[in-house]
Amino acid sequence: MTGDMTRLKRWPALDAARGLALCAMFIFHLCWDLAYFEFLPQSFLDSPIFHGFGHAIAGAFVFIAGIGLTLASRGGLDLHAALMRIGMIALAALGITAVTYLIFPDAFIYFGILHLLALASLMGLALLNAPAWVLAALAIAVLVLPALVSEPAFDAPSLQWLGLGTHPPLTNDWRPLTPWLGVLLLGQLTGRVIASHGLPGTLDTWSAQNATSRTLVLGGRHTLLIYLTHQPVLIGLVFVAAMVLQPGASDITASSSNFMGACERQCVTTGGEEALCTRACGCIAQEAGAQGMSRAVARNQLTADEQVKFNDITKACLRRLVPQPPSP
Repeated sequence: MTGDMTRLKRWPALDAARGLALCAMFIFHLCWDLAYFEFLPQSFLDSPIFHGFGHAIAGAFVFIAGIGLTLASRGGLDLHAALMRIGMIALAALGITAVTYLIFPDAFIYFGILHLLALASLMGLALLNAPAWVLAALAIAVLVLPALVSEPAFDAPSLQWLGLGTHPPLTNDWRPLTPWLGVLLLGQLTGRVIASHGLPGTLDTWSAQNATSRTLVLGGRHTLLIYLTHQPVLIGLVFVAAMVLQPGASDITASSSNFMGACERQCVTTGGEEALCTRACGCIAQEAGAQGMSRAVARNQLTADEQVKFNDITKACLRRLVPQPPSP
């Protein structure tokens, strides 16, 4: 049944909340870009606070998506419209996978936040009419499952997306189904409360009254488009700034190239297959660059902490590229 959506109340405060999450995402990715071009120390990105910041941003998007999934069905579920929205997210996720595979073949994004939102929204759609206690029980179960289950069998590429393996895969964005589906289900429960009682306090009647708030609301209504376009713009601006403010910034690319050549020669000399050596060294160079260590690696000037990180990167790349023997 298709409801008359024109009569349903829309809460601008929820759009503004998505807009604020977008602003936080801009800050997060800008910090990453600045560290990549060595405007910020890598230690800043490695801090628990920064990692927590990233998780909070992702959690906000997923939670609000759950709220929206419930509120959009208040007047009766328009299944075609709902599937079209999820299909757009899935198509964008496939685009992200294709682009990152071309740019970062050894650490491409195959289950990032868009992949999660597409699958979790589809599952949430199937649970729209489930009793509240069922949603609550499922949300709690999904949230705690990764802490209870961690098995090498789930490290297989076909099962990693479940989030129950023993180590995270080498990828530039990783939001597995567990525990993140639980966050969306909590959002759906919250959506039911909002549909029945509205938002708390003045948020229920809040409306955008100035340019800043109107911009937040507008951004919150076009999150997918902004998500897909913001990072190329940010990294382009930081790159230009690096060229102007850091005359040696071009050494990042040169350093990576020098490391690749030395790494491949050493790998082949020790008996490695040329094709595998190229892929492994490319993976290591890419991840070292993402950690802001390109110049230090090329100049053999790694600190003790950086050496530990570099060794971990090397192990992760080899673990992904070299077939592992089956467990006894």
